[in-house]
Amino acid sequence: MSPGNNQDPLEALAAIETDPDESEYDQELGKQVGIDAMRVANGELSEREFHEKYDERLREEFGDDYTPAEVIADE
Repeated sequence: MSPGNNQDPLEALAAIETDPDESEYDQELGKQVGIDAMRVANGELSEREFHEKYDERLREEFGDDYTPAEVIADE
């Protein structure tokens, strides 16, 4: 967010067009990952839980282009 912009990221996400541009990638998966990434940033979801939740789906979606991140936070 830019300085002075107090819009909640979840509200911004809801405001996005319901029919996104055509893409070879799963738009709904992208939205879910984005929401949960914000939950990680807010301390509502652990980094480990985030990666466990999405690792398999991201491997399926991106194949060889997906490189899983190492969970570096000590929890």
